[in-house]
Amino acid sequence: MKEIKAFLRAERAGEVLDALGTAGIPNATLTHVLAVGPNIDRDGGRVSLEFGRKVNRMVKLELLCPDRDEARLVEMIRAAACTGEPGDGVVSVTNVNRLVKIRNAVESTEAL
Repeated sequence: MKEIKAFLRAERAGEVLDALGTAGIPNATLTHVLAVGPNIDRDGGRVSLEFGRKVNRMVKLELLCPDRDEARLVEMIRAAACTGEPGDGVVSVTNVNRLVKIRNAVESTEAL
């Protein structure tokens, strides 16, 4: 099993979720985040009064999937999130050793 995590432009989140829904992936988690660094969008970034520097509003998307779906979902996320401009984001994949559903203790891919 894999955990796919993607940091992407907030305005691209709808397209990514639509692509995942088309692929039969109904569950994901979204978190608003602020990104800093050399790839900040020159036109879309804003200065944060809280942090005193230019930031991009981003979304962190997280989902779990069977190993067999990893490559297809990563490419789907990448394609839907891509604008071709610096600051589009990144996708990472990690192994999940164990997954247990809280409600009924079902494990592994059955817990998805």
